[in-house]
Amino acid sequence: MRKVYCVFVVAQFVLAGLAFISSSGEAAKIKPSATINFELVAVRTLDDMEADDAALQASGKIVESTIVPFRPTMNIGDYKAAKAAANANARITVDKQSETTAKSAYAPPGYVGPDIEGVTQSEAGGARPPDTHGAVGPDHFAEITNSHYDVYRKSDGVRVKSVSLASFFGYTTQSIFDPRCVYDSTEGRWIVASPARRESTTVQRQFIAVSKTTDPTGEFYVYSADVCHLDNGDFWDYPQFGVDNKSILITANIFASDSSYSGSDLCVVSKGSLYSGKSASGKLFTQLDGTLAPPIVLDNSKKSCFVATSYFTQIILYSLTYKKSSPRLTKSAIPITTYSLPPGASQPGTAALLDTLDARFVNASTQNGNSLWQAHTINENDRPTPRWYEFDISKKTVTQSGTFNASSASHDWNASIAANKKGDVFVTWSSTDVTAGTNAQVRYSGRRKTDTSGIIDGGSALFTSSTYYAPSGGSVERWGDYSAVTIDPSNTSRAWIVNEKINSTSQWGSRITCIGY
Repeated sequence: MRKVYCVFVVAQFVLAGLAFISSSGEAAKIKPSATINFELVAVRTLDDMEADDAALQASGKIVESTIVPFRPTMNIGDYKAAKAAANANARITVDKQSETTAKSAYAPPGYVGPDIEGVTQSEAGGARPPDTHGAVGPDHFAEITNSHYDVYRKSDGVRVKSVSLASFFGYTTQSIFDPRCVYDSTEGRWIVASPARRESTTVQRQFIAVSKTTDPTGEFYVYSADVCHLDNGDFWDYPQFGVDNKSILITANIFASDSSYSGSDLCVVSKGSLYSGKSASGKLFTQLDGTLAPPIVLDNSKKSCFVATSYFTQIILYSLTYKKSSPRLTKSAIPITTYSLPPGASQPGTAALLDTLDARFVNASTQNGNSLWQAHTINENDRPTPRWYEFDISKKTVTQSGTFNASSASHDWNASIAANKKGDVFVTWSSTDVTAGTNAQVRYSGRRKTDTSGIIDGGSALFTSSTYYAPSGGSVERWGDYSAVTIDPSNTSRAWIVNEKINSTSQWGSRITCIGY
């Protein structure tokens, strides 16, 4: 009955998706329906922020959440039932078939270093999961977590700045969560962003900070916007950030006052305004499919493409274009091989599973030319497994796709992917293996453009945790909703990764390094 139920859920979502796509596969153009105003609230240095941080820590005014809940974009009852069915059928034994010899013939990126011990749960303020994220620039790697901002030198991995997000944005009214960090290599600017929990049924803050220079320890313009634009108690959740040659691209899932999912939003904000310290009005598109992943656009493309895994047999593609600087969207679908929700990741020594989420894209895509790269976690052979794609955004087809895993018995999940202009690819993800007694690992791999289509190797482990993770003793434990991998602007044959690890059965940590060809 469990597998019949999963098929029924898939059918429901397919029918729902088809209702939004015309017979030609393309929907009518979508215009923005509202604006969101990003107001400049401060120009601050990290020295100022660290001074404020010390005062806030002493006064106890920093507000933190203990647990950040996960909100699926499907009916919560259906989601719980589908995940329970997947967990009941999950496998931890070795597959009968062995690994293919073809996979072992490929050389993924190797370790470059340094191997950096990132921020810990106690340093970051105690919230969980960490939501490890970050980006690399010319001289630094910036890590952002729930709820902290930390900067490391690339040359030796030394941490040179460390501050709470409350002090970074100058805000303590509500706790700050779901942080993101992007480096815009074309403009040489850092974008640090995070929402806060609702202040009321009419106010929820989204913060964006933009560096004045390529130095993430220098001055930032700090902006604030009220994203509860309907004043109706909606909750702005899981924002993601991308950039193209005109705009900062912000997406978020919207949950109604009764906590039901009500669609996703896209906000398009002028880079020119935010980068010059001017307040800006972002054009807002509403009632879109989610979770909607924005792109990091590497070239001067006239369109920027967003993808969502809203349905189980197709990827929803939104194409953003500008007409006299006014953004417009069109919606279409890319057929893919059917997938289903992944089971939780098993751990040796405990019955507690690690959360593998709802098959969403957890990080920004890479877009270059007609190629768009993404990855998400699906159910393959009753195990959580990352599946990756190269989409052709012109033809609206899959150019190539595949899965990767640490071993024939491993559970692998929460992968992020990035590519350089040459088409070389880098991935990072989490992995466990009960059969081998392997606790949660930070893993990395990738492929060269010249490799045979559809193959990414099982890669290497940067770090293997020494114990399992069960801070609440629950059946499913929250795990960082996203990892991050970003291309090094100083050497695009290299990338930097950040991901979650386990410091003790009740405490998370993080690990950072550079990998490359």
